[in-house]
Amino acid sequence: MPKRDSIIISILSVSILLVSFLILSLFLNHGKFFVKANTEPTTNESVSSQNRDTVLGASTSEKSIEYSSLDICYEDNCKSLSPEDVESFYMDSKLDTQSVYMYLLQNVVGYFEELSGGKELVKNRKGSFYTWKEDIIIDTSSIFTDVVDLLKESGKEGLTLKYALYKKEAPGTDGNYASKYIEIDNSRQKLYAWKDGEVIKEIKLSAAKYGWQVYGVFPIVDKGIQPMAPSGNYMPYWMAFYYSPSQDSWYGLHGLVWWYDDKGNVVHENTDYIGVRRSKGCIRMLKDDAKYLYDSYERGDPILIHE
Repeated sequence: MPKRDSIIISILSVSILLVSFLILSLFLNHGKFFVKANTEPTTNESVSSQNRDTVLGASTSEKSIEYSSLDICYEDNCKSLSPEDVESFYMDSKLDTQSVYMYLLQNVVGYFEELSGGKELVKNRKGSFYTWKEDIIIDTSSIFTDVVDLLKESGKEGLTLKYALYKKEAPGTDGNYASKYIEIDNSRQKLYAWKDGEVIKEIKLSAAKYGWQVYGVFPIVDKGIQPMAPSGNYMPYWMAFYYSPSQDSWYGLHGLVWWYDDKGNVVHENTDYIGVRRSKGCIRMLKDDAKYLYDSYERGDPILIHE
């Protein structure tokens, strides 16, 4: 073989060895990368797995809510709300006060109104209103706000809650007839001056005797500082509300009357008459109380009269 051919063969052999070595190296390195890629999680997979473990841990350790029950009672007479009832008041874990209000109005308040004797309708040609039949009633005036406060504090504590009601003397009406009106309670010989839903003054009376009284709604039709009655007596701070055809005169609210005796001396009606039914229609009170009403009420303001 010529020397030149021998050299070419040697060069080719070395080249073949180098190429083979490079191929083997690439194969080995690629194999390691492949194994690593399939045996180790990526960063995203690792985070996702950790998050999944955290969520599972939270769900298994979260405490379930136990709703309380509630007993609303007057003495041994109760209306009970189960935990399911209480749970129904919550929307997205927040107390829905409107739901509480409607439930109490529909299922609780009426029950205790009946226990108190209920209400009756009083009406005449000028209007009508409801009044309590009894003077002493079970007081539910603050039940809505009190129960809401109680449930906000302990409704999700799994407790047996108690709310006690008590009796009290109360006006016959609730203050909602008008923004301003006068209520006369004949059974108690008492007047309530109402304004914006609140009793602003209570006044003791000497009202009409049985058989002379009237019931219903009566607007104030006239006023006078000290007019004279048909009997000759003077009526301080008089406010007329009803015309009596049989007497051809007006019933009115006014102070205790006064008159002149045979010697011209001023004689005042006895203050001991307050609380006693004495008149033939008019409703009397102490002079200062009559002045208060005279200054506070105008023609057209309603007077509600009931037994």
